[in-house]
Amino acid sequence: MEGAPMIRHWWQPAEGRRHAYDRTTITPGADQMFTALCGTEVTPTASDFSLDGPPSPTCWQCDREIRVRDGWPAEQIPSLAAVEAMP
Repeated sequence: MEGAPMIRHWWQPAEGRRHAYDRTTITPGADQMFTALCGTEVTPTASDFSLDGPPSPTCWQCDREIRVRDGWPAEQIPSLAAVEAMP
């Protein structure tokens, strides 16, 4: 019996947003900078790994990039202009 496929993209709160990263190349750590899928370099703190408190808002550029990389149908991928207008 084969195991479940690995989820390639994952989320990490950092600098006030939930940013996505590629788990095959990045392992986030406290005070260790990484480049999120949106292209932004972010550095999570130790508190970003805590489950206490409200969740951070999503980085919509990262969300869009996951959809593109994972081959979602075009109608489920927002335009860059739409993503940039999101809070």
